Amino acid sequence: MVREITSEYIAGKIDVWGHCTWCVAAPFSGKTTLAKHIAERTHSHYISLDDLMRERGLDLSQLQPVEEWEKTHHQCIQLLHEFMKQGINVVLDDTLFLKWLRDRYRNAALEHQYQVETVYLAIPLAELEKRRQQVLATRERNYLVDESFYPVIEQFEVPDSAENTVVFDLNCELSNWLNMHFS
Repeated sequence: MVREITSEYIAGKIDVWGHCTWCVAAPFSGKTTLAKHIAERTHSHYISLDDLMRERGLDLSQLQPVEEWEKTHHQCIQLLHEFMKQGINVVLDDTLFLKWLRDRYRNAALEHQYQVETVYLAIPLAELEKRRQQVLATRERNYLVDESFYPVIEQFEVPDSAENTVVFDLNCELSNWLNMHFS
């Protein structure tokens, strides 16, 4: 049975069997770096949708069909269920730029009585574009074509407090922020 997201649940008044944290933000925001730090700090399993796509042989520097992302989202939800059945905490790394996508994952977590925390990386567009250009120059990771990058920016639904959200921005010093939210 899926529980409704309630203020009692978010306030921790309902028994919690585990924790699921997702880092959501635009591409080039630093999600992967932050998610890996949180996973290490909390002794959680790290899951990346980009990694799952690459494991399926898909080139993320090219625009991928919605159907391929949907298959990967279903694969990820299955992994979440497997980990949660074992009581393993999870950190999920994905843009999750639409609220209905986040709600899909939240409902999976609630089925297992997991507390969910949304970490939103609030990085200005100018900084994202600068980082994107650095990636193009260095080829250190996949570069996103305009057709993949800008629609996410334009359609991004910023999580709010109803989603149990904490914000990381350029004013945050990483170790202090981690100590404040994940110690």
